[in-house]
Amino acid sequence: MSAETHSPEERIVGLIARHQPEIHRYILSLLPDRMLADDVAQETNLVLWRKAAEYDPAQPFLPWAFTIALYQVKAARRDAGRDRHVFDDSLVEILAAECREESAGELEQALERCLHELTQRQRELILARYAPGSSVQHLAEQRGQTPTALSLALMRIRKALETCIERKLATP
Repeated sequence: MSAETHSPEERIVGLIARHQPEIHRYILSLLPDRMLADDVAQETNLVLWRKAAEYDPAQPFLPWAFTIALYQVKAARRDAGRDRHVFDDSLVEILAAECREESAGELEQALERCLHELTQRQRELILARYAPGSSVQHLAEQRGQTPTALSLALMRIRKALETCIERKLATP
């Protein structure tokens, strides 16, 4: 079955499985109790699956998953609010922001490494496409290609980058 024919739920299950370590680390960074963090991770997985139809595959998965995880952490904290060993909400927000920044930094590093794994021609093309003021039409004219052919080449490069980045982020 091709990726295009997967249901939103099937796609989400694959993304959850692939990014489970990052999601769990994120939750654990916000909750000091490992058992509670494990429970919140499971609840987060369930909510991600329930909201599969709301996920836009054109957007990065982890920021979306982290947002849902943060809401689950807050709900767990609210439920455990009678416990005197619960972090203050402002501290949780600070920790969440730091973790998101760290993830963004890891993503940027992975992208940089993956760009260097492309051929020189692929790297030049993708960088030219995202240069300020660039357009597919303009690049196609410069390179003597049709916009459709150039778009296909860019799509293949983006897919290669996506696969590479996911591989880099999955390995510690």
